[in-house]
Amino acid sequence: MVPMTAMMSILAGLALWRQRGAAQAPAAVPFALPAALPPAFLSAMALAILAAHAARWAPPPFMLHAPPHLRAWALSSPLTATMFAGVGIGLLATLRARSVRHGQWLALGVLLLALLTLGGYVFHDTYLYRLLPGRGTSILTTLVLILLPLGIFGLRPSEGIMVAVTGGATGARIARRLLLSALAMPVLLGAAVGVALHLEAIDSGTAIALLVWGMAALFTAVTWRCALMLYHAEAARRQAEQEREAALASLRDADARKDDFLAVLAHELRNPLAPIRAAADLLRLSKGGDPAQLRRTSDIIDRQVGHMTHLVDDLLDVSRVRRGLLALEKAPLDLRAAVGDALEQIKPLIAQRRHRLQVDLGAARPQVLGDHKRLVQVVANLLANAAKYTPEGGEIVLSLRAADGRAEVSVRDNGIGIDAGLLPQVFDSFTQATRTAGRAEGGLGLGLALVRRLAELHDGRVSAHSAGLGQGSTFVLTLPCLRASAA
Repeated sequence: MVPMTAMMSILAGLALWRQRGAAQAPAAVPFALPAALPPAFLSAMALAILAAHAARWAPPPFMLHAPPHLRAWALSSPLTATMFAGVGIGLLATLRARSVRHGQWLALGVLLLALLTLGGYVFHDTYLYRLLPGRGTSILTTLVLILLPLGIFGLRPSEGIMVAVTGGATGARIARRLLLSALAMPVLLGAAVGVALHLEAIDSGTAIALLVWGMAALFTAVTWRCALMLYHAEAARRQAEQEREAALASLRDADARKDDFLAVLAHELRNPLAPIRAAADLLRLSKGGDPAQLRRTSDIIDRQVGHMTHLVDDLLDVSRVRRGLLALEKAPLDLRAAVGDALEQIKPLIAQRRHRLQVDLGAARPQVLGDHKRLVQVVANLLANAAKYTPEGGEIVLSLRAADGRAEVSVRDNGIGIDAGLLPQVFDSFTQATRTAGRAEGGLGLGLALVRRLAELHDGRVSAHSAGLGQGSTFVLTLPCLRASAA
């Protein structure tokens, strides 16, 4: 490598090093002068060498007798100067976001010229050598001029023409495979055939046939592989599209159920307001202060406020559970006692609906680890759900069993049942059966959703079963036991 070529190589490396920071922020500064100086000097030096060759510049006579290692005046070859000029101008172009593409095209041209030069060394003993521009450029310079364009491509891999081959997209992966195959396969196959010819293992006709059919076979294999990649990418795209459509349908369904919930919430909150307003009017109009009338009015207000409080508590509980803010005070407790407390809490509703209640708690007293208040709430919600969805005069059966280290609380009714299409969603928030004339009680559709979440917090589960509309339903709460002792 002559000294001027070495100097241009150093300048090109310095330019790449200085442009690392500028390449990370393409839109920050349109043109950075410190980063532009090395490629500008490189371009000027390469163009000056080309001008000297064009003018047939000759060194002064006194320099002709200098020792070989001091002949710094030796010019780089025209081909070398041309490639370094392309590198310098390409580096300058990559400094501007709008001209990155042009700089990369120049770098690609330099890379192809350098590869042709390398081919001249590989095929130096053939007629092809006289057609290639490799003469006058050393193999070391050729390797440098192969690496420098690759460095330019690496400065901005996500811009310009490099977007076609970088990234994890299917098109980029296929482009990388095709480019690698187009560059590597002809060279490797040609080198193998050239060695065989040199060893006189094959004749020229066989060499041509091997090159043609070998190239056809290799490119067919690569094309087939790329087609398979496209097929798998298309299959993945279709699956993603189906999943997206399913997610959109789920979101639409959730949005519709939310709208229904808001309508139900407005209805449920409006119902107590009318009795409370009427009671307030009675209190305002009553002048004598009849104790019986005041007591009835107070009962109305207390009952309706309790109903509104229950609605708000359900909303707050579901919100806390979803956000993981509901703290349980777990302790060993008698599940039978919790079921009894829930039964006492819900008896007024069952009596109001004139249901027949059968209770079978068994002989065992299973012990579980849980929050007594929340387990009472779970069982009470199951009983309230059965009472609401069972016409007046219906039958409700409550049973408690313990076996195989697990306790089961079952609530069965002969009410309106659950449609098969609604059964998988019965524990979702805001899900309710259609209101009927026989169903006097309201609700927000949060009771069963809260039951499932509280059961999961107790390491248990709850399931629903129904033979269909009009066939009644059964809900089973299953909890792990600590121990089961005889009554």
